[in-house]
Amino acid sequence: MALTGGAIMEGMDALQEAEHLEMSIFQTEPGAAWAAMGYARATGKVGVCVVTSGPAATNTITAIADAYRDNVPLVVVTGQVPTFARNTDAFQETDITGIVAPTVKKVYYVSCPEEMPDVVREAFHLARDGRPGPVLIDLTKDAQQSLVDLDAYRADLEPINSAISDKTFDETLNAELDEVIAHLNAAERPVVIAGYGLVLASAERELEQFLEAVPSPVVYTIPGKPAIATSHPCNYGLLGMHGFYVANWIVHHADLVVSLGSRYDDRITGDTARFAPQAKHLIHFDIDPEQIRKVLPERKLGIVGNLKETLGALRRRLTGTIDYLDWRQAIAEVEKEYPSTYTRRPELLQTQHVMQQLNEAVEQRVAADPCRVIYTTEVGDHQMWAGQYLAMQPGWQFMTSGGQGAMGSGLPMAIGAQMAEPDALVICLAGDGSLRFSEAELETIWEENLAVKVLVLNNDGYGIVRMWNHRFYQGRETGVVKRGKNWTLLAQGNGFDADFVDRVCKPQDVKPALQRALSHRGPHFIEFVTPYEECLPLMPPGQSFEEMIV
Repeated sequence: MALTGGAIMEGMDALQEAEHLEMSIFQTEPGAAWAAMGYARATGKVGVCVVTSGPAATNTITAIADAYRDNVPLVVVTGQVPTFARNTDAFQETDITGIVAPTVKKVYYVSCPEEMPDVVREAFHLARDGRPGPVLIDLTKDAQQSLVDLDAYRADLEPINSAISDKTFDETLNAELDEVIAHLNAAERPVVIAGYGLVLASAERELEQFLEAVPSPVVYTIPGKPAIATSHPCNYGLLGMHGFYVANWIVHHADLVVSLGSRYDDRITGDTARFAPQAKHLIHFDIDPEQIRKVLPERKLGIVGNLKETLGALRRRLTGTIDYLDWRQAIAEVEKEYPSTYTRRPELLQTQHVMQQLNEAVEQRVAADPCRVIYTTEVGDHQMWAGQYLAMQPGWQFMTSGGQGAMGSGLPMAIGAQMAEPDALVICLAGDGSLRFSEAELETIWEENLAVKVLVLNNDGYGIVRMWNHRFYQGRETGVVKRGKNWTLLAQGNGFDADFVDRVCKPQDVKPALQRALSHRGPHFIEFVTPYEECLPLMPPGQSFEEMIV
């Protein structure tokens, strides 16, 4: 994924000439970086983004920071001014290595070509090893222009292996796992938090096997949504700031919390002093010990390791089954009073209704023509409703910017995912506010003839911030209302065939529009004109379950 420029031209030319490499050109540097992340998340391999120096390099920073927070293996190669011009305020000179250092696993400044083989090999290894994340290589202009004897390198070159290094289970964890089992046996009201670490470790099957022996209630984080099928009997839905009432109630009343690859983010915990107040123990499975130490370390039992191994080992050490019948009956009573649904207004084209119709249309499409389904979202209220209502099946993916919550991320991630998985059904859900940050990449879909389905939920601006304006700022709307943009015309102007662009304003038109889009083998764009509604439930920032607005 790349975009050319003066300080990277030789590097780009070499990549263009290489017969064994595929390079895709984007309209913007952020688009290229987010698309590389979409590729990485779809394949589990390292995504690569190549851009020039100065503003191009700084334009990738948000995606890099998100890759660091959301554990996405990414290698970003930036061009740089020649070494003789370093620290002279040369044209498009920026100290990108210094700027991004806090949000990458490692940075490299490469000024001679002899360093490149070792640097590239190590960068790919670091990006994928342990807790995945981004690595940046800053490559000077003169290094790119140097002549090298390739034959002198070939004898020493080995194929770059971006896979996770093989690790055997640490037997010293057996005592900790036995302690976890003791807590599970002693608990009366446990809950499992399914985080994105389960997806990164490909440990979804291990979670299923664990729940066969320990049918504890499961709630998930936004990025952890694909870790468990929506139809699983233990799945009680999204928790946190916009989580369902029952999911947050379970955590608030649990006497044991087991987090599997979730970092206890503030959008989950709210006021940490009041998080899960009845829990005698918080158990935290994570590959990174630093993550365990960041939030509530004094209450935690940490299990450090790859979740596929640690959760599998825990399951093997369990004997018999542990049931929590009384606990599940109590939850069922709460569900009756606070169902995980919304108030349907048949006269309006509500986003939640679109999500439910999308579930049916996708299920029908997959039944008729089996394929992998990959959802991406932009950021905003549509993202939260997707987290609440989109149905997931085993093997499907749900990609969203979790750590940074970056608008403009979802559309290019969908492009990268479709490039990685040409036969997958890739659906990008976007709010009109967030799509403003990435609309230029609609042209990339056209240029590459990608079968991405772009569904825009147009509620005239920034819905979540608008809700906060009303709830917490005496109704003063600060730049949150956006009206009048013709999204269907914009899609056509970026190459979408007019026959495959729809504008839907009525509830009865949702189903046929979705069926048409999903049956079409090429790109399709639908604008759904939805009303502004508050995105509920809401646990106000910095508060707890006790202040939850339903």
